Amino acid sequence: MRRSTAVAGAFAAGLTILFTGPAAQAAATDTVYVPEDFVTSLSQTRATGHYEVVGTGLRVWTESNKSTDKVAEYVATTTPLAGVGSPRLNVTTTAGTIAPGFQLVVDLDGNGTKDGILVGEPTAPGYGDNWWLASSTLPFQRLAPHTGGGFGSPYYGTLAEWTAVFDGDTDVNGDGVVDAQDDITADGVDDKAAVVQAFGFSLGSGVYGDHTITSMDFAGTRYTFAEHVRLSSKNQCKNGGWATSTLPEFRNQGECVASFAKAAER
Repeated sequence: MRRSTAVAGAFAAGLTILFTGPAAQAAATDTVYVPEDFVTSLSQTRATGHYEVVGTGLRVWTESNKSTDKVAEYVATTTPLAGVGSPRLNVTTTAGTIAPGFQLVVDLDGNGTKDGILVGEPTAPGYGDNWWLASSTLPFQRLAPHTGGGFGSPYYGTLAEWTAVFDGDTDVNGDGVVDAQDDITADGVDDKAAVVQAFGFSLGSGVYGDHTITSMDFAGTRYTFAEHVRLSSKNQCKNGGWATSTLPEFRNQGECVASFAKAAER
């Protein structure tokens, strides 16, 4: 992924600048390269779920409402849950009534392993700012900020509430003291603050829809989508062509031409 935070540079490149709060500061921008930046081991895209880059957005669609109709992909990160800001999918809809949901793969006790997925679906009736916990186990479920209700799973809360519970200083055993005995999973490892291991989106399963994710907002950065540009010959390095290559990236035309010369020698 390639990131830019300079206002002048962003304007020169034709990138989007977001202004928030009284100080009107520029948001960072970055690009998710498809499919290389998707974490293969986390992919949940099934047989009749699809995605493709359209412009700087990502079209995601399913064919019907069967169990194989699902599109879900994730981008790796190591961001504290406390630092994710206000994650958001910016979506335009062509067909379907249920938009893709934002998903956070979380390590809730900070020990380096996945403990579940927090799912945000603000457009779903009644969900609002709540995020529900999926694919988790009992030790984490019982510490959920709220239980019950129709928020995708019985375990839900706002991101601020999830962060407060899994801050590494939770009185798990309820004895009024935060100490080594407060081990969420009883694995003998002192709990740390929750970390997001990946962020992404999901449409389905069993949901029909055709949507374009124009961008994803996560941890103060707006992400758009692109496919890598790969040059196929040294002639394409000429007339500024070297600068269009994203895999690999070249510093100048000479480096571009030299890469093809080296390839021919092998």
